Amino acid sequence: MDGEITSTTTSTSTSAAEAVAYNDDVLMEILLLLPAKCLVRFKAVSKHWHSLISTSSFSHLHTLRHCKLQPSFLLRAAPSLFFYFNPTIKKFLQFYLYFDHPKILQSCHGLLLLECGSSLSVNRDYYVYNPTTGESRKLLLEKKSLLGLQLAFDPPKSPHYKVICASNTSYSIHFCEIQVYDSRTHTWKRLEGGFTSSGFRKFDQGVYWNNGIYWIASGDQILRFDTEECIFESSPATMITSRGGRSLNMVNLMESGGRMYCALHEDTMSSLWLVYEVTDNGNNWCLKYSVNFDLVTASFGERACGKSSVMGMITGGREEELSLVFHIPGKILACRFYDGSIEELLDLRVLKFYREGQLQFGYHDAYQFIESLAPV
Repeated sequence: MDGEITSTTTSTSTSAAEAVAYNDDVLMEILLLLPAKCLVRFKAVSKHWHSLISTSSFSHLHTLRHCKLQPSFLLRAAPSLFFYFNPTIKKFLQFYLYFDHPKILQSCHGLLLLECGSSLSVNRDYYVYNPTTGESRKLLLEKKSLLGLQLAFDPPKSPHYKVICASNTSYSIHFCEIQVYDSRTHTWKRLEGGFTSSGFRKFDQGVYWNNGIYWIASGDQILRFDTEECIFESSPATMITSRGGRSLNMVNLMESGGRMYCALHEDTMSSLWLVYEVTDNGNNWCLKYSVNFDLVTASFGERACGKSSVMGMITGGREEELSLVFHIPGKILACRFYDGSIEELLDLRVLKFYREGQLQFGYHDAYQFIESLAPV
């Protein structure tokens, strides 16, 4: 008819959108490409989207596709003051944990293990928390004589996590009781035989890697708890004891990009750090890099002067892109091992909590973190 105008482009676009909206397979493939935080917001689009994104199968598939993201950091500047720091885009903002006096015990592939309650409180509560989804699960456990908790979560191997709990026994200070919580059944299991600790008490300072939780047990021993077999093993780490006749301390175990590293500090006034890669379940140690923070920071007109803290490792997927993220008073820097170049990631001197000449974050105040839809 004369004067009648039709738009084939609009109708075609509408038809294509409707085809996607009503085809769950296509819609799922598109949604799986999006960041976890976006998907949490997209649950409000419709009941159908909420139902699809909330399924355990979708969250697991999304976690698998995004588990190798470049990690960010959660930083603790005060007992209950936390910040989110993305070293890639240099984003730094306050991070809120809506719990009573929260303390991060561990961060593991998107999940946090929290201890909550005032330092004056005898009975504190413990949670596994996903800050991306806002979901949390309170751990019901006997808190008397608690030595420490550790979280084990590896999405490519299982959508379920475990929590290992070590407690003192009433009959011996050298013997610990071990319980394991499995999110598959949401139950605790007490291990027969327990563990002879020989005075080791730092169960809250472990690192999860490759089906095991690792601790520096003494000057020359690494302790490993096999999370599959639920047994303890130990292996020598004699390079920790000395190097050229000098003692080594401030031993930091770190997991990054599916590998585990150990950073050693020669002494409290030295700015020299040695970085080992740990392989074969802790049995082999290979010196990969050495970094003198005073030398690498001289180009910034700064000197570490013995005050330095290793925060973690970041990698772009290739070994030559591996960098050590560290902190000296007033700055967070990254040292690329391949060419020794250094980059300033953040100037802390403009922040309210900055104190001249002081470290703002210690090693145990920095937690690597990725956004995830992993259920708790």
